[in-house]
Amino acid sequence: MKYLSLVLLFLCGNLFAQSPEAIIKYNEAVKAVKAKDHPAAIRLYTESLSIDPLYALSYYGRASSKMSLKHYEEAIKDFQKCLKLKDDHAKAYYYLAYSQMKIKQYDEAISNFGESLKHDESLIKSYYYKAYINLSRGNYNLAIKDYNSYVNKDPNNSKAYYNLGVCYYKEGMRELAVEAYSNALRIKDDYDEARYERAKLYYKLEKYTDCIADCQTLLSKDAGNMDALKYRANSYLKAEELSLAKADFKSLLAGDPNNSKYLLNLAGICIREKDYESSILYYTQLIDAEPSKAAYYKNRSIAFMQLKDWNNALADLNQLIELSPNNGDAFYNRSNVHLQMNESEKACEDMRQSAQLGFEQAFDYIAGLCND
Repeated sequence: MKYLSLVLLFLCGNLFAQSPEAIIKYNEAVKAVKAKDHPAAIRLYTESLSIDPLYALSYYGRASSKMSLKHYEEAIKDFQKCLKLKDDHAKAYYYLAYSQMKIKQYDEAISNFGESLKHDESLIKSYYYKAYINLSRGNYNLAIKDYNSYVNKDPNNSKAYYNLGVCYYKEGMRELAVEAYSNALRIKDDYDEARYERAKLYYKLEKYTDCIADCQTLLSKDAGNMDALKYRANSYLKAEELSLAKADFKSLLAGDPNNSKYLLNLAGICIREKDYESSILYYTQLIDAEPSKAAYYKNRSIAFMQLKDWNNALADLNQLIELSPNNGDAFYNRSNVHLQMNESEKACEDMRQSAQLGFEQAFDYIAGLCND
């Protein structure tokens, strides 16, 4: 029995011993790989395996060349054969997982990336690819965990930090997303995607000065970056930098002349700057595009009233009341316009209607206006 055991051990030891001829073909294949002649390498690896079908390294080498040629399904088969013969081959697990990821066999890829790390902790790109798969599947918390594992070991990968920022943002962790995008920019200052995403977050976090700074950097490189210009314009507006906001919205409007948001912001800025003539022009353009929008008539009528253009103010208020007959504010303003036009009875009638609609200021004037 003891003799039989020794025989079996001898057989097992020789089962995986490679013949010299197989090794020669393997070495020739390696030379072909170094010359980047993968078709020749595949042929030589195959010849090596025809001599010795249990040569794990030839399966690994052939799989690697197939992978380099993007023949992922064939590469997967060879990596699996290699692992049947040598189940602790960490890089075989890694490249098997990579090939599976490429053909969207995501569950298998995540599992094999994990196996690669069990056998060799230095294969840290496995964390990166696991995170990438989870990001693409919307599993943001899992992606965050793996990206953090990766950047803890390689803190100089700007793309990893960018993707980490995306994941944090998707999970509502805005401050951490800003930190991740900032790390991406620390590594690669010209990473425009990271800067733009950070600018958007700064705006949402009401950090308008920081948003403006990022947008200015982007615009200094590309003056036609309309997205950056839009965020800078809105940040200037929020920061009460009206003249700067106005200039940016004019630039935006030049590229998109019928954009109602740009027109509305410009009209509002002009009202605040007491540039009523310009405000009227913008509101007129808005009304031409949306003639049933009551708010436009209201705001334009205010601009006309400031210019003491009572006829046009009255026309706008008449249209406003037709569109919004329960607007007490509109009746109140029209009452004031009638007063300016010496139409006391109409002024009293409108003031009464304004009060009936619950507009508080109207109650203060009814007695004196209507002799009640």
